[in-house]
Amino acid sequence: MSPATPARRTQAERTAQTRRALLDATFESLVQVGFKATTTAGVAHRAGVSIGALQSHFRTKTELLTAAVTHSFDRRIEEFGLLMSGLDPSADKLDAAIDLLWSMFSESTFTAWHELWVAARTDPDLARAVIDIDTQFAAACEGVYAELFPSSDGAAALDPRTAVHMIFALMNGLAVGTAIEGYDPYPADDVLAAFKSIIRPRLTAEPHDHRPPQEPT
Repeated sequence: MSPATPARRTQAERTAQTRRALLDATFESLVQVGFKATTTAGVAHRAGVSIGALQSHFRTKTELLTAAVTHSFDRRIEEFGLLMSGLDPSADKLDAAIDLLWSMFSESTFTAWHELWVAARTDPDLARAVIDIDTQFAAACEGVYAELFPSSDGAAALDPRTAVHMIFALMNGLAVGTAIEGYDPYPADDVLAAFKSIIRPRLTAEPHDHRPPQEPT
């Protein structure tokens, strides 16, 4: 009996595979050699495609770079949501959420993002794209936060936007501080543990009891 002939890929499948290869190659280049050394020719070589094929998917270098980082962020947000939704109901949601979010800042996704962020300071076209990505990423995180920690009318409660950006500010600082390999200016685990203890009361605030105090009998 002759072996079955593998099904031929459709044009749409080939196009999607090429695009994915280009996004992965761009992301790897940003992490390994940085923004300045990442070129469209280098990305095409990494992906095993021609410059023409790259340009048929991405007209400019900025479009290519931002698409790669957006793809990575989207994937990490999806993973974050799946991991949190599968969490044991008895587990500490705050610990799990902070630890998972830190994994997004302490690994290659943040490295690639930081390369774009720094370059965007002097590149108006890149800046517009980076701001758009950052806005979408923050909005997605705010949505996840609102699901994990429903708001209450407690005086100490934090709204999702404030809480998410406060967490981002801390993690950005930690990630930048450890960006140089071999240099660890402060123990991130200790900083995060202290932060959890500070923020926990703001996320677990009990609603106010609006009933008037009872007179002693």
